[in-house]
Amino acid sequence: MLAMSSEDKDGNYPENIRTSLLLAARLLEEAGDCAPRLTAEILLGHVLGWERVRVLSSLPQPLSGRHWERYAALVRQRASGVPLQYITGRQEFYGLSFAVSPAVLIPRPETELLVERAVALASEGGDRAVRFVDVGTGSGCVAVAFAREVPHAGGFAVDISPAALSVARGNVARHGTGGRIDLVCCDLLEVFRAEPLFDFILCNLPYVAGADAGRLDRNVVDYEPHLALFGGSSGTETYARLFPQAWMRLRARGSLLFEIDPARLEALRQLLTSAGFMVQSILEDLQGLPRCIVAGKGDGQDTRGGRRPVVGARRD
Repeated sequence: MLAMSSEDKDGNYPENIRTSLLLAARLLEEAGDCAPRLTAEILLGHVLGWERVRVLSSLPQPLSGRHWERYAALVRQRASGVPLQYITGRQEFYGLSFAVSPAVLIPRPETELLVERAVALASEGGDRAVRFVDVGTGSGCVAVAFAREVPHAGGFAVDISPAALSVARGNVARHGTGGRIDLVCCDLLEVFRAEPLFDFILCNLPYVAGADAGRLDRNVVDYEPHLALFGGSSGTETYARLFPQAWMRLRARGSLLFEIDPARLEALRQLLTSAGFMVQSILEDLQGLPRCIVAGKGDGQDTRGGRRPVVGARRD
């Protein structure tokens, strides 16, 4: 029924929420959705403006024709491959709800490793003020989650994409961190003075090699922004440009934390060493794969001036 029209052959709509969910889940299962019933419930909750628990407690209730038609359209979108998060415009990350759009990568659970370790490292300094920058912020999830967990932290969320920064701006405001996070449109760290400015440089930059596109889920390649996915032919090009910039701008006892493709671990380790960094730890994801590198300076002097760290930056 959903695959052909919003009504059955007699022009009737499903009689209630239970039947609507069953029809939607059947189509989604046929389309290969890994959790068709859950997806059907989330989409219906989105259409009705209800929490999922209310959907499940209202199964006998009728669904209006207007709501059914909108629901059917969204289910067909999901069955065609559009990520659920882009349909609902929401994704959970670090216990917070973030707005997302096709302009940004969908936040993933493995990125929480980076935030968790950064928060732990920041707590070692007590209540000392922390200065940070989130490079390639996308939706702003890393910067916002870190700032929420570390109340004495302030800094910048930067991205080369104005569309991504627009999404991040909304999330920064939504979670009450606007007074501590400045949004800047730039390429990596180029607008910041080349001197030690930051205690933390946090990054989830493009790291998939172009040749590896075929090993990604088709829906990722088809719908998520390639600018945020692919890191050149080897997958390390963006980080190769970042590391020298980060070395000049990281304070002596600061930390550089960034997410990686496990297959590029050794190549990235060599690039870090060439730039003067020391690998301090490697964090594994739930599958036991290396997913995040924590690096720092082996030595060096910390020159902490009182000047503002941005010169000529475009602010959004």
